[in-house]
Amino acid sequence: MTAPWTTARAQSDAAPRRPHETRIAFDIAAQPLAAALEQYGRVTGLPVFFDAERVAGRHAAPVHGVFDAQAALDALLAGTGLVADDAGVGATTAFVLKLAPAVPKPAQPIDAVRTAPATVDRGYDGLVQTRIWEALCAHPRAAPGGYRAAMRFVIDGTGRIAHAFLLHTSGDRVRDDAILDTLRQLRIDRAPPPDMAQPLTMLILPRSQTPGLECPVRH
Repeated sequence: MTAPWTTARAQSDAAPRRPHETRIAFDIAAQPLAAALEQYGRVTGLPVFFDAERVAGRHAAPVHGVFDAQAALDALLAGTGLVADDAGVGATTAFVLKLAPAVPKPAQPIDAVRTAPATVDRGYDGLVQTRIWEALCAHPRAAPGGYRAAMRFVIDGTGRIAHAFLLHTSGDRVRDDAILDTLRQLRIDRAPPPDMAQPLTMLILPRSQTPGLECPVRH
């Protein structure tokens, strides 16, 4: 199964949530895009959702200086062919990465500092999102398509999802309970990398915002 349209992105509870317009000091070196996005999330406390396959193999431009969250993310994505849209999950700013509508301009890095690639298993994000997507699709009350919700959870040493809760309701209490029950019963194929930041955040968008993405037809 192809990875879903948005990834479960590590985000530290210790990182305070800041308003979208707050200016923050960034010191992010040029590196693989997935690693740069994780560092961005730690600095801002804001989740960034993306297709793991789409991010793989892309490299972020360095970002050094004081910027608001949107400007810093735009600079980080320069030359990657991706752009960030504000998903607007409740009162919390969250960004969704999409393909740029036109041919991107050459990268204009703010600084030329480079660093070695991070060692965290980035492919684990894709595995998590795929297993969650499959599990939700299999539940008649939780199947994605007509609702929007944001969830947060951790994955324990056995691969089981724990401490799951919704950051943003789907608008239906019964469906909210079905989503959480599905998460709590799910175990990922393998344990998370020991150096992966947790908890994880995942966003579910309605079908109108994710054309072409459907749950498998059940017979």
